[in-house]
Formats: sequence, C-alpha cells, structure tokens
Amino acid sequence: FFFAIVDRYAMSRYELVLLVAVLVGSVQCEFTDIPSLKITRHPEGGTVSIGSRFDFTCEATTSSDLSITYSWRRIKTLDSLNPVFEQLDTDSTGSEGVYVEYDAQESWFYVCVVRSGSFQTTSRGAYLTAAYLKDFAEDGGPVDKIYTDMALSVELQCKVPDSFPYPTVQWFKHEKAFPTEEDTTVILKRNEIGQAANLVIYDLNVADSGKYHCQVSNPGSDEPKVSNFATIEIKPTAETKGDWPPQEVVGNYKVQGNEGSTITLYAGVASKPSADYSWELNGEALVDNDRIRKEDYGRSLVISNLDKGDKGTYLVFFKISGVVQGSNNVNLEVIEGIVATGDVYDSATVQGEDLDLNCGCDGSRPDWIMFDTSTPGTQWFRNGQLLVNSTKTQVSSTVNGKNTGEVKIISVSDNESGTYSCSCFNQAEYQVFTKNVFVADERQALTISAEKEGWGLVGSTISIACTAKGTPRPNIDWFKGGNKVVEGVFPRDAGFKIEYERSMFETVGYLVVEGGLFEDSGTFTCQASHVVKGETYIVNTTAELVVAYPTSSRIQCLNSIVQEGKPATIICGVSGVPMPIVTYTKINETDGALIELDAEFGSVTNMSYFVINEVTLATGGIYRGTASNVAAGGLLPKHDEMKLTVTAISSRMSMNAIIGIAVLVAFLLIGGLILAILFGRYRREKAFDDEMKKLMKERDDEVSELQQRLQLRSMENRAPTLANPLHQLPETRRQLPSFYAANIAVLAATPSAKFLPPSLADLKKRKLTGSVIHERTTVSPSSVKTVLSDIENPENYADDVDLLQ
Repeated sequence: FFFAIVDRYAMSRYELVLLVAVLVGSVQCEFTDIPSLKITRHPEGGTVSIGSRFDFTCEATTSSDLSITYSWRRIKTLDSLNPVFEQLDTDSTGSEGVYVEYDAQESWFYVCVVRSGSFQTTSRGAYLTAAYLKDFAEDGGPVDKIYTDMALSVELQCKVPDSFPYPTVQWFKHEKAFPTEEDTTVILKRNEIGQAANLVIYDLNVADSGKYHCQVSNPGSDEPKVSNFATIEIKPTAETKGDWPPQEVVGNYKVQGNEGSTITLYAGVASKPSADYSWELNGEALVDNDRIRKEDYGRSLVISNLDKGDKGTYLVFFKISGVVQGSNNVNLEVIEGIVATGDVYDSATVQGEDLDLNCGCDGSRPDWIMFDTSTPGTQWFRNGQLLVNSTKTQVSSTVNGKNTGEVKIISVSDNESGTYSCSCFNQAEYQVFTKNVFVADERQALTISAEKEGWGLVGSTISIACTAKGTPRPNIDWFKGGNKVVEGVFPRDAGFKIEYERSMFETVGYLVVEGGLFEDSGTFTCQASHVVKGETYIVNTTAELVVAYPTSSRIQCLNSIVQEGKPATIICGVSGVPMPIVTYTKINETDGALIELDAEFGSVTNMSYFVINEVTLATGGIYRGTASNVAAGGLLPKHDEMKLTVTAISSRMSMNAIIGIAVLVAFLLIGGLILAILFGRYRREKAFDDEMKKLMKERDDEVSELQQRLQLRSMENRAPTLANPLHQLPETRRQLPSFYAANIAVLAATPSAKFLPPSLADLKKRKLTGSVIHERTTVSPSSVKTVLSDIENPENYADDVDLLQ
C-alpha cells in the first residue's frame, strides 16, 4: 500500500514519514490490555489451638499472560510506625495461593504476597489467634464453707487459669448451669475490664446451699477446664432478713469492642428488693431497639453490630421505689474498622505528570503509640517496595513521623507503571488497598455520556449516572445553572451529594438526591475534565432531574369479542405517577365476588394488558382491571371493568377470514382496474401510431407532388403574378435551387390544404411530448420572410441538393 502511494505520487521520504505519522495519529487507542494485578480472595484469619493446623488461601487475577506466584509473610512487629515482616518458608502449595501453619506459637498477622512479572501486591492481613488454656490450680475453685451468721452476701472464687484469649466462665450448682434467669439474687463479679470470674450470692436463704464449681473454655482446648468442687451450706441463722441495700458488686470499668461485634455491659449492682435500672449514653436514655436490648431485669445491656457512634461512657442508674440509689459507669471504646476514603482505584496518567497517591484511611489509631492524628498507621509500596522520601518521591508524614497516607511522585515515567499498595493498620487490623497505575505516552481524548433523565417522587432518593473516559482518568463535577453542586452547600443545605466509581480510564459520577423536593427539578450539567501539561480539557453533557408529586392511578378498559379456541387480550390503558401496576380478576356473575386468575389462565404483559392463553365459552364474562401505585408512593388505586364476549366457532365467520376475503376482493378489484387502464392505453397508443403512419405517408406524397409541380413551373418561364408573391422575385433568383427549397419550406410550414383526422381530435388536446402533431397556425408574411432568410443563408445550406432530398 505504501509503495503504491509512493509510486503514484512520487513522494519524498519526508512526505512518507508525515503520511505514516498522520495515519498512526488518527487511530483511537482503547487500552484494553494494560497490565494489572488484583487480589480477588484475601486470606481469612481465625483462632486455633497451639500446635494445630490452619490453612490460609489467597487468589489473584492479572490482565497479562504472565503467571502468578504466591509467597507468604507474617508481621513480626506491629507495635511501631513501620511493621517488620518475616518471610515464611512455603512448600509447593504456596505457589497455588495456600499456606498451612502447623504450629502457631504466637498470634500474628499473615499476609499473602502476589507477583506477576514486575507487578507485585500484598493481601490484607489475616489475624491468626494462637489460643491456649491451662489447667486450674488446686485451689483455683471455691472453698467448702458453712455460713451460720447472717451476711449480706457470699462470694465464691474462681481463679481463671493462664489462657489466651480470656476464656468464658460458667458456674454450676449441683452440676447444672447456674445462675438461670430465675436466679435473680446471683451475679457474676467482673474486674476493671469486664472479665467475669467470681460468683456473688446475696439475699441469702437455705435454698442457696449446694455443691458449686466453675469451668472455663476457649478455642485453645477441646474440652473445658473444670475447677475443684465446694460445698456451701447456709444455716437458717445466716439468712438475710428484710431489705438489702444496693451494693456495687462490680465497680466502674472500661471495655473494648471491635466495630461490628456484639458486647454486653453490666450494671454490677445487687439489692433487695430488686432495683429498677435505666441506661444513658451522652445524656440520652437508651431504649430497646433492633441493636440494643436490656437483659437480666435491666442489669445487662447488650449492644450488637457495634459502630463508632456507640463509643462513650454509659451510665446505669438504679432506683428503689422510684428513688435513685446510685449509679455506675462503663466506658466503652469501639475499635473502628479501617476503610480507605482516598483514591485507591486504578488510574492512568501521562508521562511527565505528577502522580498523587492518597490512601486516606479512616479507623482507630493503633493503641501502642500516641499518634498526633487519630487515624491508623499507613505505608505505601510500589510493586512490593516501600516508598520512602527521595528527590523524586515525597512521602508526607506528621510531626512524630506517622505517614499521613499521601505520596507524590514527581514527573512520572513509563517505567513507574505498576501496582501501588497502601497498607493501613492498628491493633485489630492490617488492611491493604491496591491501585494499578498505567503511565501512558500521550493523552487520550475525553468522552462523556449521562443518563438523560433521573425520575422520582417527592421525598424519594434519585440518582443520575454520568460516565467519562480518558487518559489521564478524568474527574467529574455536577453543575446546576452554572453553579457547582457541593454537598451541604448547593443546591441546598442537605440532600445533594456525588458518589464515584473509578477504574483505570473511567470515572462514574452519580448525582444523588435524598429526600427530593419538587423544586429540585431542572437541568443539570455533568462536566468531565483532566489536566495535561498545565492545560485543562473539559467536556460536558446534560441530564434532567424530575421530582414529581404522586397522583392516583387511572385506568380504562375496552370491551372485546373473540372466537372460541383463540387467545384473547384484555386491554386496559393505565396512567399515574408513579406508573401503576395492573392486576386482573374476573367477577362472579352470581354473587359479584372477585375470582383470582392464575398463571395458567393468562398473564400480564409489559404493556399492562392481560393475555388469556386459550379462550373457551366459559371464559366470557366481566373482568376487572385494578391499577395501583400505592406501594410505590402513589395515592389511590382505581379499577375499571370490561366485557369479554366469546363466540362459538360455527356461529359466525372468524374475523381473520373476513379480513382475508376483504383483502382478496380488494386485490382483485385493483388488479382488474389496472388491467383495464393498461388495455385502454394500449388501444389509444395503437390508434395513434396507425394515424401517424397514415398522416406521414400522405404528407410525403404531398411533398413529392409539390416538388414535381415546382420543377415543371420553373421550366415554363412564365411571368410572375400577383397571386404568387414568390414569383415577384427576380428571374435569376427564381432559377436558383434555393428558390425551390423556399417554396417547399413555405408549403411545409403552411399545410392549409390538410387537416387532422377527426379520430385524432382527442389526442391533439393531450399535446404529447415529442409528437409531430400540434395546433395548426396560419403563417404570416413575416414568418415566411424568416424562413426565406434562413434558407437563403449560404452558411446554413451549403448543398441545396441535400436539402431537397
């Protein structure tokens, strides 16, 4: 192709290079094979007893054809600004993304390292709890004792053995779990961090006598550990008489709970009669709901699915006969889960631009060091290598050296494409967020598209999606009336926000309206932009936001006649805001009851019509269509009725047959008419041709006769007469051949002796294009002179003989 162009246009080398550049530059590249590496299955932690086996599994995908390899590490030291990793030996299963820990002596975070070519990333940490539980000491349980004197309470000891994690403590009386819900005079005593141990019995009576022991359990042992048994005897003289004033069995304490977990807070107070308990947080009384409930007559507060709003100091007040007797407090700290709020999505940029990395992790700070910011610890890696400060890389940190999660790489080059990983950690989690970055040679033009309309009712949530593509990956903003949409600022104080989804070359920006108002309706502009070498590129598109008030449903149905054995369609037109849903029933003609229609009988189409699969005579009757949009926020349902008439097969010709016959007759009539028109036209054309042939023959005979007469007259040499103006010319001119031609021309132009046949009178009026038949006209002397002048012009007639022929 290029050789042909060069040969055809004799192009120089410079011109050929320019042509190639133009052709290559016109190609719109779609980066579909950009290398990337993603972990699709992160390893999950668990709890296992020391010496047991635990399996970790990790899976990843890559867009390249290169293979993926796996290796494993564990974090040896996490209580510092920079965690220390320990490389683990892996057998053949390690290459498949599986690691087996056979003898976990300590609890660690385990991470999976994934490589594909030069790309490398790390999974989030999976915490493996190495649990253990030792035996009770000989004196670890309660002690035999006989109580003879009146006492306010009895406390039975349970010295929990060395263990990790802290075990569950359960007491038994006569080898049955104790206390039960009915044992309201018994309470577990807890330490300053809420760990249960001893058993306290108050409001003593003889029935409290019995054989007691405690047992503890955790995942470190398959069987619970059991303490020694003790016999407790309460003499009648030791029974508590009368009221027992409130006593703090458990003092103020603090406790930690992970976000999303369940925790129980205890009042730790006992009294006789039993006190009334109320709980408060930040001055607001707590009532039972789907997450918070009171147990044990209000002495326990159970909080499920912990979130950061649950942290704080809980006050529990205890009252007797409506009089507050005192209060206790429990300080709850919620360890917040780590989430990335920054740009941790795949992205593309252009060589020479600065690359900004922002992890923006939120969550609880590590508890081993007092950071000057209340956020998790942070580190950035590129292909597994820790990013540190250099002339090209700027790592932002706080005063005491904590990484803020922000890194800038100045003037990136193509060899800095790769997998960037941000690790965020605290005492409960080690999270890793992976971001694949592609550095392109040049900018790719912006494209943008948006949904044409976002529709919803007043008070609902509405979203409109806008998608933009380009290199660098574009940013998206929304505008209304030239003003930028800003959450909490414009178009109103609350209700508008923008949510994003990002990939390497694409950004999707959702304009979200919560609690939509009618006044929010209008035209919004989605703007996509990116900056390359200091120049900003922008593209726009628009979308309509429609917030409507709800209306009642509207419906109108049409009667129908159908033949037996055929399907039938019940047609009901509906409208309303929002669009109603239509249901159909049949009215029992006897009692007016509504009969439900099952799926075998028929179904509703997407146009809200009801199609009956096969009609029988019994199918006929009155049907009701009910339109309702109440479930979607509409106002009132409406209904309408229609009559379905079913005709027997033999009772009348089917509508299809009637239509078919009508169509056939119409075709026959149209066909006959066309044939008649064509035949009439053929006859007229044939008559016209015959008359033309006859006329032309007569004309030829007349011209031949006139030619002979003129020749004879020229030889007679008679003097001119006034009757013949042509003979007034000089004798010499009459002898010229052109003289005869002039006579012929005048006679031909003035055929006064001949008229058209009567049979052609109607054809004359048609003035057929190209026909020799025209209205006859009388030739004036001036026209004769014109004819003579033209004929006498020697330039027009070089050969008179040819003219006469």
